[in-house]
Amino acid sequence: MPKPISLVPNRSIWTGSRQWSVNLPAKVSSNGKRCRHFFETKQAALNYCEEQRIRLVNFGVQGTTLLSPSHVDQAANALELLKPHGVSLNEVVQEWLSRKQAAEASVTFEAAMDAFKEFRSRSESYTRSIRQTKNRLTGLHGKLLNQITPEDLTRAMDGMTPSVHNFTIRILGGLFNYGMKRNLCASNPTKKLDLAQQARKEIEIYTPQQSAKILRAAEQKDPELVPFLALSFFTGIRLSEMQRLDWSAVDLHEKFVRLPASITKTKQTRHIDISTNLAGWLTPHTKTSGAVVPCSPDVLRNRMEALREHHKILTIKHGPRHCFASYWLAQHGDINQLCRYLGHGDPGTTFRHYAKAATKREAAKFFSIMPARRGNRKARLPKMKKME
Repeated sequence: MPKPISLVPNRSIWTGSRQWSVNLPAKVSSNGKRCRHFFETKQAALNYCEEQRIRLVNFGVQGTTLLSPSHVDQAANALELLKPHGVSLNEVVQEWLSRKQAAEASVTFEAAMDAFKEFRSRSESYTRSIRQTKNRLTGLHGKLLNQITPEDLTRAMDGMTPSVHNFTIRILGGLFNYGMKRNLCASNPTKKLDLAQQARKEIEIYTPQQSAKILRAAEQKDPELVPFLALSFFTGIRLSEMQRLDWSAVDLHEKFVRLPASITKTKQTRHIDISTNLAGWLTPHTKTSGAVVPCSPDVLRNRMEALREHHKILTIKHGPRHCFASYWLAQHGDINQLCRYLGHGDPGTTFRHYAKAATKREAAKFFSIMPARRGNRKARLPKMKKME
């Protein structure tokens, strides 16, 4: 059994008038350290010993207990500090231990971003976004993932435009959720960040004349891009989905395009009808199989820039998709069907974006754009009769 604590005065001959002392072991002293107290008389020393015995009884410590009076004092003080917050001392200790363990197992921000990027098969655009986010946030490089605070993120994102700021928060949210599941961090600091307010912008679309000019430029300068551009304009397929689309999904006999779940953003299969004018654009180029987009994303970007030098029309981000949605809704008015075509889940949002973005007359022109006749170099945009 552990040796019981002995509290008895000791006589010392080298302490002047204070010849009596009492030694307190570290586990029963108030500061957690071994200490010695001196007294002028033996009775004063005996009185102090009695006070300490009473103190030990009050604390429930009699030499063999695990919790020393100093520890009891610390615990009492901690509990008093935590009382207004309604949290237990055990919860605080567990959180501290989890943070310590996470810090010991954590990795740097850059290493975590690389692991997050390679975690699963991702689209080229999302992989590129992760890479760009890592390169933008140089202020976080070298920091352990578990030690990054909301304040660190705010400083690192200072100066970003509202759209980039919000997109960065979404990327980082995925990163920290990934880290929490693997004990690389204890919490997700992005939950304490606010998204930036963005001014609502009206949807921009190409006019039927501009759309025809872009397609005509492709016919003349880069015919291999004609199927890609025609499908983009007249089906509204996303660029990321188009880059994974195979010719086997295009059925000109039944006149529809089937987007399998494996290539769609929402991981749900979609079917989009092929309009008469789209069939005219696709027929000369159709194949039984093979990629509809004939090159890598980087090469496609360069070829599109070269094409823009020819048609001189400013690029509208997601312009072909917005054109299809706006003109199709103006012509048909069926918002639910449009949502199915676009792969949207909220008809209300789709309607707010595209309602009244185009007129029926413009829609009729748009869906009448045809490829050039043999011997005629211009894509045909028929003249419309005056609508009464």
